[in-house]
Amino acid sequence: MRLRLGLLLWIVQVLYLPVELTAAALVQAPYSLLDNTISDLGAVGCTTVAYPAGPVPVCSPAHDVVNGAFVVFGAALAAGAVLLRPFLFTGRAGRAATVAWVVAGAGQAGAGLVPLDVDLAVHTAVSTPGIVATGLATVLTARSTAVRRWPRWRAVLLVAGTVSLVSGLVVVVRLDTSWGGLLERVSLWPSFVLLPVVARLVGTTARAGRSTPGRTSPVT
Repeated sequence: MRLRLGLLLWIVQVLYLPVELTAAALVQAPYSLLDNTISDLGAVGCTTVAYPAGPVPVCSPAHDVVNGAFVVFGAALAAGAVLLRPFLFTGRAGRAATVAWVVAGAGQAGAGLVPLDVDLAVHTAVSTPGIVATGLATVLTARSTAVRRWPRWRAVLLVAGTVSLVSGLVVVVRLDTSWGGLLERVSLWPSFVLLPVVARLVGTTARAGRSTPGRTSPVT
């Protein structure tokens, strides 16, 4: 039951993407996937956000759905990492990966609980660690015992995680908002696509372990 629930929580991560894209299509202020942050979609009012690089108008009719998605999918991400820990990770890298996924999920959930136009400083403080942790967690997951037996997917995770991590670091240190939306999405979107894949690999490995005589666990 623990394995099945953990797999389910990671498989559904891909459903976040249509929620974000639908909300972006409904925005009533100028909005660009390249320049505007994802959090702009969660602004609860039609107002102007005082970013350090300059004011940005926001008006998202679907803000409740977006913020709810932040919380639900973030919590599912963190809980899935904890539940899948015995089946996916071993050793110090495994513990680090689990922590990184929990931080990523908590950051996402925090972004939904404190929208940026409610308190920009708090919103930034709770969401920024998650942006960086997502790429790091993806890289560490490529080293997991359930993924190492799939060289091609391991390579995909390593490349995607590295690109995500670099993009996340650029998001943190850059001083302007130009292309900020693109960088943020490069940091986060790969995880929504790849986590269902990882879940499939874990499930396949677990089934193979159960069918192998003399083995009780595929990853211990």
